[in-house]
Amino acid sequence: MKSGRCSSVVEARLLRYWEARNVKPGGELMWVDMLMVDVNGTIMQATISASRLTQFWERLPAGTMYSISGFDVARCAQNFRLSDSSLLIRFNESTSFEELTEPVSSLPEEGFRFRNQWELFGLANTNTQLPGILI
Repeated sequence: MKSGRCSSVVEARLLRYWEARNVKPGGELMWVDMLMVDVNGTIMQATISASRLTQFWERLPAGTMYSISGFDVARCAQNFRLSDSSLLIRFNESTSFEELTEPVSSLPEEGFRFRNQWELFGLANTNTQLPGILI
C-alpha cells in the first residue's frame, strides 16, 4: 500500500482497539486506534476519528473478521506507531467495514513482534515505540 485513497479490499481480523482521549479536562474522545492482522500475518494499524465513530462503534468486537474497503492510507506519526509498518489505514466517509462470517482465507488470531537485544537497546529511552507482544 502507499499513501492516499485506496481502492483495494482488505480482509483482516480486529485484534484490539482502544480510545484516544484528550488529556485536557473533559477528556474528549479524539479517535479510536485499532490493531488488525491480515491473511499474511501482517499487523496493521487503523484509526477511526471521533466524528466517524458512530458509523462503526457497534461493530468493533475484538476477534471479529472484516472486509474493509474505501479507506485512506496515511503515514504513521512516529510517536503513535503501533506496528512495524510506517503506514496506517484511516477510515473516511466512504469506508465500508463489513463483518465476514465466512472468510475466503483463514485469518490469524494473534500477532507477535520479536526484537533482538540490540534493537531493544536502540529503543531504550527514545519514547518512539513500545516493543512487546501484540495479541
